Amino acid sequence: MRGMGRHGGADDRKVNFRQTYPRLLRYARPYWRLVALILALSLVTAFLSVLPPQVMGVAVDEITGFGRLAGDHAPAQTTDERSGVVPDLRKSLPIVPYMQRAAAYMASTWLTESSPAVVSATVLVGAFLVLFVISRVFSAIQGIIMAKVGQGLIFDMRSQAYRHVQKLSLSYFEDQQTGDVMSRVVNDVNSLESVIVGPVIRLITDVCRLGFVLYFCMLWDWQLTSLSLTAAPLLLLSTYFVGKLLRRNFRELRRKVGELNALIQDNISGIRIIQSFVREEHELGRFNVKSRENYTLNVRLASIFATFRPWVDFLNQIGILVVLGVGSVKVMNGELNPGMFVVFLQYLPMLFGPITGLTRFYNHVQRALASCERVFELLDTDPAVESPPNAMQLPPLRGEVEFRHVDFEYRDGVQVLHDIHLHAKPGQMMALVGPSGAGKTTLVNLIPRFYDISAGGLLVDGEDVRQVDLDSLRSQIGIVLQDPFLFNATVKENLRYGRHGATDDDLIEAAKAANAHGFISDLVDGYDTLIGERGVKLSGGQRQRISIARAILADARILILDEATSSVDSETEMLIQQAIDNLVRNRTTFVIAHRLSTVQHADQIIVLEDGSIVETGSHEELLDKGGLYARLHDVQFRLNGDRAGPDEPEQEPRAGRRGSANDEYDIPDLTNGSVI
Repeated sequence: MRGMGRHGGADDRKVNFRQTYPRLLRYARPYWRLVALILALSLVTAFLSVLPPQVMGVAVDEITGFGRLAGDHAPAQTTDERSGVVPDLRKSLPIVPYMQRAAAYMASTWLTESSPAVVSATVLVGAFLVLFVISRVFSAIQGIIMAKVGQGLIFDMRSQAYRHVQKLSLSYFEDQQTGDVMSRVVNDVNSLESVIVGPVIRLITDVCRLGFVLYFCMLWDWQLTSLSLTAAPLLLLSTYFVGKLLRRNFRELRRKVGELNALIQDNISGIRIIQSFVREEHELGRFNVKSRENYTLNVRLASIFATFRPWVDFLNQIGILVVLGVGSVKVMNGELNPGMFVVFLQYLPMLFGPITGLTRFYNHVQRALASCERVFELLDTDPAVESPPNAMQLPPLRGEVEFRHVDFEYRDGVQVLHDIHLHAKPGQMMALVGPSGAGKTTLVNLIPRFYDISAGGLLVDGEDVRQVDLDSLRSQIGIVLQDPFLFNATVKENLRYGRHGATDDDLIEAAKAANAHGFISDLVDGYDTLIGERGVKLSGGQRQRISIARAILADARILILDEATSSVDSETEMLIQQAIDNLVRNRTTFVIAHRLSTVQHADQIIVLEDGSIVETGSHEELLDKGGLYARLHDVQFRLNGDRAGPDEPEQEPRAGRRGSANDEYDIPDLTNGSVI
């Protein structure tokens, strides 16, 4: 991924966990009621999860004779004849009194004729069943609410990221790969779901469970409990160091995924060129290189997990071995009931569960932080161009545009425009001509404020464009690109992009004015025909006429046009030119001219060279001057064999000129590539 340049990025800073994670959790604020309910359910779920082992302990005591749920309840201080152990009610399992009451109730109501053993077995089985059903009901409710909160957070974050992307300046997208930006908005945001809600709630549930388990275990035998936790510090330390290693690799993996997405997006967009030049194998090789990098990183991460998990299991087993050894001695010495010993063994995973859960959570966080960094880099990128505070809303424009000694340079300090001074009155057509790299495209890009001028002033209807609301400015400027962009939608939807509330009659009227209604009507579904990505199902001339119809619907007072007629046949060129004539009527128009014959009737022709205006005037005035415009006109004459424009009388070529019978040729690339 290329550096973020002035927009900031991974090369400039690293996102700190203490800053990032709280910021991530702030997205949960709108859902605080649901989050509170989830936390309450977590507390209940944690408590329910510690009860089944106690039921198991009661069952063991029943079998070994250390307890009695039904029948003749032995006094608390009665000595067991077989072992001589004196049970202590203070260390009995907390669930015992409740199960004894249940047994007494069952014996006196439903199982009056049954033996104490049957009553005890019924109570034990019933307790397991009731706890299982209740815990699963609470777990299902919690899962549904967690899904709602988690997906809501992802929706909010993705919406914010996409909204922010749309506000970023063109200079940002010139520095970034499209596929990488897509990866941030889609893949990286999606990966955050695995750390915002689920792991957090599971960790909270584990911590609550740990609290209940520690309370009971310390109450029963604090020495045995302390011994069982001897491996915990080593586990936490291991988690910390492995987490640092994981984060570094996850960050690299997210970057490589972004690069792979960018390559795929680029190749799919350019598939026609790839196939035309038979470069499929070359592109497959580039793809395999990027894919191999992803493969290597994923294998490395899998190896780390595969090595770390057995280590965690080993540390867990240390606690089990301690309880098994010391607890067995305590049971045989009469210091611990068999049932309580069994509960201890079942509680051990619950003691280490939160620690293991913290390890799992930390690993999830490391994975997510790599995505967080990329998403927050995007969100923290300030638009290079934005509306000032309390910006003025532009009223409906008259269409006056004035450049007052404007300079412009890109961030690398290279000056592109110098001392541009021109004045377009409402309704005038201003034609921009000049050799490639003269700054024509850059000049028109300043009008809708795609870039900010470096010096001087740019005024629309007498208002500095830097002081007005950006949306109110751009909404009143229509743009027809040299390579018109159409969306993968119907013709009707593409036309309505010009004016959302346009009726079908409005669409047809605009299409007729753009000489597009005829071919649209001939399409399979007419105006409801899907035209494919970027309008791929249409010809270049058809796409151009739809874009002109779209601009007609927008009814903007200021127009920026690239004629884009040099690459179409003569008949299509005539249709497009007629559509343009309908479009520019009574509008202030800036035209980047390809064929000089198309701008002969412009009110002003501005000739640029090396970022400066070198000539201005009408077609006839500039020809009489014999300067750059006249030389460019001569070049086109030599290529087209037509010194005069359509409305000019033919003249004899000056010495040294050679005519050409091919009138489809154009002058060399004077537009510096695509426009705007």
